Amino acid sequence: MHLPDGFISPQLSLPAYAVCAPLWTWAARRHLGRSAAEALPVIGSLTALAFVIQTIMIPVPGGTSIHLVGIVLLALLYHPLVAFLCESLVLLVQALFLGAGGITVLGINALALGLVGPLAGWLAWKALRRASERAALFAAGWLAVQASTLAVVGALALQHRLDPGYFPMPPAVTLAAMMAPSLAVTGVVEGLYTVFALSLVRRARLRGVET
Repeated sequence: MHLPDGFISPQLSLPAYAVCAPLWTWAARRHLGRSAAEALPVIGSLTALAFVIQTIMIPVPGGTSIHLVGIVLLALLYHPLVAFLCESLVLLVQALFLGAGGITVLGINALALGLVGPLAGWLAWKALRRASERAALFAAGWLAVQASTLAVVGALALQHRLDPGYFPMPPAVTLAAMMAPSLAVTGVVEGLYTVFALSLVRRARLRGVET
């Protein structure tokens, strides 16, 4: 669901950067200071894992792709702003070294994949965890993917409305092409991944306490 360079005009990309800049600064100061030293190994490991699974992209009609995200775990374990900061780093590395996404659209991709999705998943988990922890985790992963995908679709639809020369594909085509596999496949896998991965993290923490 990365947006590549050339699909979004400065009319949208520059405001996205303007929104991201203070959020990056705030997130770094609040969550990655000295008080977060003990959490950094887990944060780094989950960020690296998210980087790996996001490199497996499946192209879809409309010029973009679908893939797992794997970053909502950081929102559940720490805070949505931690997920936003780490996903931004993943996107930056992918853009610089793998040609995935792009620098001009980094702000939009970061907001969609790193903030909108994890925040939606975090809210779902908060609302449902008292009823069923596993169901809440699955819902968090599934909803995070849907929210991120919708955010990307919304950005493309807005760009099409502003200037079809940047993105000529009609919004209906983009919506169907991205949401159908997201709802039926990637969202389900993301939900299962969230349940499984968080279970492993908790087991590792428990063993660390015991030793």
